[in-house]
Amino acid sequence: MNAKHLVASRNGVSVYSDGHGKVYFTKDHPESVVVLAKQEDEFLLIQQQRNPVNELVIQLPGGGVHQGEDPETAARRELLEETGYECGRLHYFGRMYPASWRCNEVAHVYYTEEILVRGEAMPEDYERIEVIRIPVQECLHRIKHNEIQDSELVFAVLQCLLRGMIRLY
Repeated sequence: MNAKHLVASRNGVSVYSDGHGKVYFTKDHPESVVVLAKQEDEFLLIQQQRNPVNELVIQLPGGGVHQGEDPETAARRELLEETGYECGRLHYFGRMYPASWRCNEVAHVYYTEEILVRGEAMPEDYERIEVIRIPVQECLHRIKHNEIQDSELVFAVLQCLLRGMIRLY
């Protein structure tokens, strides 16, 4: 590994510059979770403004895993907080690195077709989340035509296709 220089550190996040001038960051608690929820023929997704790309981004509900919390519990909590929905059985699709060239975050990806109850969403104070439903085929079309670029969402949909949980057109 190249030499690294600590640029800044705050709130459990450290920013480094490597020997080539590339900047990356690490989190003390790098685990996160996302959930692809499907009800009938629609995916339950969220849309929110993402400042680093200055765009409204369509993505999966999710967030960080609290210290001492297991990823499945965190996935259920985040789905409820961001959408107001509770779910039944969760299928674990595995872990992925959403941006391995930029940070050490590890996302645990889950899937459910068991949407049980709609309650009240309880997003964090700083979150402005819109819950949206997109038909499965429309989502596939939008991924194909690069209208949806979120890596976790694309990974989850690919896993659904590979496992026969959805069909391509």
